[in-house]
Amino acid sequence: MAENGEPQIGVTVVIKENPSKGTVTDLDGHFRMTDLQKDQTLVFSLVGLEKQEIKVEKSDERLRIVMKEIVNELTEAIVVGHSTQRKISVTGAITNVEVKDLKTPATSIANMLGGRVPGIISDLRSGEPGKDFSQFWIRGISTFGAGSSALILIDGVEGDLNTIDPEDLESFSILKDASATAVYGVRGANGVVLVTTKKGVAGKLSVSVKANAGVSYSPRMPNYVDGNTYATLANEASMSRGSDPIYSSVDLALFKSGLDPDLHPNVNWRNVILKDATWNEQYHIGISGGAQVARYYMSLGVLNKDALFKQDKGINKYSTNVAYKQYNFRANIDVNLNKTSILELGLEDIMVNQNYPGYGNSSQSLWDAQANITPVTVPIVYSTGQLPAYGSNNDQINPYVLLNYTGFNKYYYNTTKLNLQFQQDLSMITKGLNFTALFNMTNNSEMTTSRTKTPALYYARTRNRDGTLALQKKRDSADPSFSVSTTVDRTYYFEAHANYERLFNKIHRITGLAHYYMQDYVSSTNTTDLTAIPKRYMGFSGRLTYAFKDTYLAEGNIGYTGSEAFEKGKKFGTFPAISLGWVPTQYKFVQEQLPFIDYLKFRGSYGVVGNDQMNTRFPYLTLMGTTTSGIWKSGSGYTETQVGSSNLRWETATKTNFGIDAKFWKNRFDMTVDFYKDIRSGIYQQRASTPDEMGLVTLPFANVGKMKSWGIDGNISYTQTINKDMYFVLRANFTQSKNEVQQYEESIVRYPYQSTVGYQYGINRGLIALGLFKDAADVTNSPRQTFTNEVLPGDIKYKDVNGDGVIDDYDNVPLKYSDTPQIQYGYATEFNWKNWNISVLFEGVSRVTYFSNGNGFYPFAGKEVGNVLDIVAKNHWTSREISGTAATENPNARFPRLTYGGNSNNNRSSTFWLNDGSYLRLKNVQISYQMKPRFMTKAGIKNATISIIGDNLHLWDKVKIFDPSQASSNGSVYPLQRVITLQMNMQF
Repeated sequence: MAENGEPQIGVTVVIKENPSKGTVTDLDGHFRMTDLQKDQTLVFSLVGLEKQEIKVEKSDERLRIVMKEIVNELTEAIVVGHSTQRKISVTGAITNVEVKDLKTPATSIANMLGGRVPGIISDLRSGEPGKDFSQFWIRGISTFGAGSSALILIDGVEGDLNTIDPEDLESFSILKDASATAVYGVRGANGVVLVTTKKGVAGKLSVSVKANAGVSYSPRMPNYVDGNTYATLANEASMSRGSDPIYSSVDLALFKSGLDPDLHPNVNWRNVILKDATWNEQYHIGISGGAQVARYYMSLGVLNKDALFKQDKGINKYSTNVAYKQYNFRANIDVNLNKTSILELGLEDIMVNQNYPGYGNSSQSLWDAQANITPVTVPIVYSTGQLPAYGSNNDQINPYVLLNYTGFNKYYYNTTKLNLQFQQDLSMITKGLNFTALFNMTNNSEMTTSRTKTPALYYARTRNRDGTLALQKKRDSADPSFSVSTTVDRTYYFEAHANYERLFNKIHRITGLAHYYMQDYVSSTNTTDLTAIPKRYMGFSGRLTYAFKDTYLAEGNIGYTGSEAFEKGKKFGTFPAISLGWVPTQYKFVQEQLPFIDYLKFRGSYGVVGNDQMNTRFPYLTLMGTTTSGIWKSGSGYTETQVGSSNLRWETATKTNFGIDAKFWKNRFDMTVDFYKDIRSGIYQQRASTPDEMGLVTLPFANVGKMKSWGIDGNISYTQTINKDMYFVLRANFTQSKNEVQQYEESIVRYPYQSTVGYQYGINRGLIALGLFKDAADVTNSPRQTFTNEVLPGDIKYKDVNGDGVIDDYDNVPLKYSDTPQIQYGYATEFNWKNWNISVLFEGVSRVTYFSNGNGFYPFAGKEVGNVLDIVAKNHWTSREISGTAATENPNARFPRLTYGGNSNNNRSSTFWLNDGSYLRLKNVQISYQMKPRFMTKAGIKNATISIIGDNLHLWDKVKIFDPSQASSNGSVYPLQRVITLQMNMQF
């Protein structure tokens, strides 16, 4: 039988030891052989199927043989919109991702895409459990309007990559150009990710088990100065501007000696609240099997991750650490109702439990507190037992108190999906025709429970005459409180499509698709009469392909989609696309004259896709609401609350793509490269040039924005077999995505460089720094800098861009790049020797910059608020009057002259603080050994593989202080983790 349970007719069955004796399977896929001897081998073969050899254990044994198709360029099928196509006939830009490459330990599949998959630009900004999910864009950011993310479809229905277990994946495809995404209409403007999960395979019961345990720690965190160094630098910062020292010599001695920890503390807050490492674990069990009538796949997955926070166990009986637990259940069942009909049931349930300290639903306040509270501000706890704080806000409370004395929060999330799909073979009408209908119901629910409390907080600057602390209460205690909030939403989705595929005269291959879908969404967060209306979509799409001798290929797609965002009569948009392909290696003379080229295909596409995403619903409506009336604002009346936007149309993306696929030297070299351009027009913006005299209560939306993006993506691999026990693979991929804003609604600017138009979207902007002022004469002879009343030697010197003799905000210009990479690339290698396998992955980004800023880089900007990075002490400009030597007046110092308090001249965006965020990361190393001892076979274990896996093992970059992916946060965020994992996989 086939893997889907259908009978295989005409399979030849012979005895290997006596090839003259054999038979073939009948119309039901059955065969019978007599006079078989134990230990003889049966050979099963059929054109297009892999040959199977089965040893006879018993002469009267009933065998169930599952035949698999032979996969090559002519037969390999990849997932496309609403169907599958043979790889050779695909003319769109589609990347089919090897599922095995996505099965490394990670919180989310999205975290595995960057550096592995061409066409993906990804960004991971947090290492906190439950928030360590990558944001990614297919071919970069191509719009500045709402909704730039890709459409994620899991088994045909919108889903979340962050909650699917990698072990459940069957296939993973990324659709990138208009030809591939046009059938999704409005939903496919930013690319589409197609994920299919595993289904049952006919045959014996198969059980797979995965278990891993990993240790996680922070390879990089910013280092701050100790108390004595902080106080010394604070004195220098004050004296450098002509003020008195902040701390006396006695203070400095006490900070250094530690004799007065109450009033002269010296606390490393990071060591107080963080552990060195923490453990995480993940488990998965999958069961598959079935026969001709029914097949099943069921799985259960568990993920458990704790954060690095160090809870004081003697204070509470409950956990205040950040923790993330995820449970996945999936059941896919396929039933052959008859020889032409299949009914599929898919059930998925995901539960997430998260725990936080009581002050909020993330750890950000802890990171803000440890970055804002200096080592000399307050002790961990006063010697009298009172809890310290220098203010009442969360970021003014020491992080030890926030972690241990504010209660806890729990977040619960559950999503349940039901897929019911019916497939009907309509070959009785015409050969090659089939019909599929799918209904999905998705329910999401969230609940947050807070059990919070507030202790009394105190602050002491001095002592009383009797030597006791002069404590001032900063915050009263509050009794424990409980609150709960819940949200639910529900989606109904229905689609039906007919697919047609037929080969005529062995040279003309035609396929067709007709598709319809509708979607209905409601949420408890929509609580007004207008927003409570269900959000609905409806669309039609079609596709027609033609291939002549698998050499000349043509494909046409069209989508016709409706949206609630537009007024009556304008709700539907039409989005066509066309693509062509040519496979010269199908020519006989190419095969003879260029035998080293195994496969070569050129393809190109052009098309239009739409987008309707805005930050408001029903923007075309003018709305009325109540308001106060009269000159004394007594009574009530009605007024406009929203000005309607008439004549809105679809935001459209016109996409062009040209690609080359090739294989050389007996398929050793395999490469794909795509060149693309995307022009996004009609981007929705609220009018910014409407004069106030019009008296509009809200600014209307209009299709006024335009943006162009273009680039290249591709991959290449080389596979070399050395002998039967040894081979290696080398892989590389590259993605470059550039963009330029061509039209943008903004207020009138004085100088062209102040405009958004003509530059990369999100480009960093600031002043051009010319270094530090060398001396007073340099200050006098330079254009006047208007940001502060006094500029001194050692302050940052700026360029007068517009030549008006002063430095002000009109000298802000576009600088290099943005904090989202333009280029992302990856290098990988895999080496296999007998039962050993080693794989290595490098991932890198370039053309990305960020500004250093915040308390760490702007020392003493908040006076007593804000830690100081240790690099400030090592490399800053110091006047000779303070240091006693002219050598410290270093014009190339990394930090300018210090200031105690804000410095509006130095502490602003400029090239002085602009840094290169490029990096090369040793992202993953995996060493695996497959065990096959004889005792395992007797125990029913087919194979077992043990692996050790390292993630985020090393970085080559210019940032050094913290992970470059988090550089724009300047260290005030949970750091990305280095994880060492031990993993066991077993098959039964």
